[in-house]
Amino acid sequence: MLHPLTETVRVLFGRKFGGRDLVAIFSIRLDETGTDGYSPITVVAGAVASPSQWDMLESKWSALLARSGVAAFHAMDFNDREPPFDNWSALKLRRFTDAQNKIIAKNTLFRVSVGIEQAAHQAIKERMRGIKGFMPESDYSLCLRYMLFHASEQLSKKDQDHELTVMVEDGPWSCGANATYQRIKGPSKWKASKHAHRLAGFATVPKGTRPSLEASDLIADQEIVRLSKGVKRSKRDTLSVLLTRERLDAWQEWMMEEKEIRRAWRAAQKTTSSFSEGGSE
Repeated sequence: MLHPLTETVRVLFGRKFGGRDLVAIFSIRLDETGTDGYSPITVVAGAVASPSQWDMLESKWSALLARSGVAAFHAMDFNDREPPFDNWSALKLRRFTDAQNKIIAKNTLFRVSVGIEQAAHQAIKERMRGIKGFMPESDYSLCLRYMLFHASEQLSKKDQDHELTVMVEDGPWSCGANATYQRIKGPSKWKASKHAHRLAGFATVPKGTRPSLEASDLIADQEIVRLSKGVKRSKRDTLSVLLTRERLDAWQEWMMEEKEIRRAWRAAQKTTSSFSEGGSE
């Protein structure tokens, strides 16, 4: 019996879908963490909301920062107690974070996070090296693929007719994120995702210009801590998964099965073609 993930990854990477009749627009806004070479896992995280919800979140977020004397929020500065957080009491720090999380909860549909065990992913890529048709990708890229599929799956439960746009901040990983998006979205004999036709655009914005991406920064920071410790969320407001060795092994299993299916299909096509040509003479 195949691992439960097998069918999920099959539609994530291997089938071709078409047709569109989409009207509802949602935006997924993301940040990444654990890409500095020191963390054992990489996490891509953020939230999904409608444009009007994001506008409200940014308004509330900006108002909170203004009241608190914070020009812009960066999780790293907050964790390291850099100014303006250096003189804040533990109570003030906690209340500030609680207010941030409340704004996110009230003005988004749901949070999203996908983490990946870097060593496990590297081991998979080493085993798959040299196999025809295998395209190795970064930890970030695989997290993004997985996330876009599951975010669209969740949105389909809310509205069958929807489009999903993607926004990330300019930075070292934004070009790779765009390349991954284009591979998923672009024309292919084997469409990269069941929901590829729902993807409606990819945008990068300058650092520090969108409060909603500061919220994604906070979510990513909280999720890497939670996933690293194996702590389960107490609320069902987050689509979250850690791609462990077990889950990635299931992906490799699917890749090998899919390769054999495609090989057999091509062989059958050649046999059918030869038979047809012979019968027409």
